[in-house]
Amino acid sequence: MGVKILHISDAHGDRYYINSIGNIAKNINIIIVSGDFEDPEILNLLSNYGKPVYAVMGNMDPHNTRSTAHQFLIDGRVITVESFYLAGYPINASDIKDLGPRLVLVSHYPPYGTNVDRAWNGAHIGSKSVRKLIECVKPLTVLCGHVHESRGVDKLGNTIIVNPGPLINGYYAIIDIDGNTIDVELNKL
Repeated sequence: MGVKILHISDAHGDRYYINSIGNIAKNINIIIVSGDFEDPEILNLLSNYGKPVYAVMGNMDPHNTRSTAHQFLIDGRVITVESFYLAGYPINASDIKDLGPRLVLVSHYPPYGTNVDRAWNGAHIGSKSVRKLIECVKPLTVLCGHVHESRGVDKLGNTIIVNPGPLINGYYAIIDIDGNTIDVELNKL
């Protein structure tokens, strides 16, 4: 039996779509937020759906948010979820180097040079350090956000990279992990 993840990113403090997630949350196992939630109350509201919520900080999340959202944050940590590991970027490669085939890496930033890091002008604006980490540890999948205009799914080696698009525009993804098989659905509320 697989694990279903509701993956969102870039709510930017807007709670408009949070109430719409309730029906989706009934059919998933965990909720992952790839940063730029900006308002920690969004994480609290998501946790009201009775599913574990895990998040990483984004570039627009105020630093003082860390103290009010600490129970949800996995930045720099590895946790076990069902049959796989969940790690939050930034994290040291040495902490996750042996977890690759069962590792889900959560990063606000997409890896540089992929189809999910292109700005409106076509320039790659992703993170070179995230790319280097992926190439080193070879995770099963990377869940990211940040680049609103690059919603999509891509691969780096055998690693599947998912940018669900910004929740502020109603975008989300469902990731179904069953062993080494990953199915991704990009959706809009």
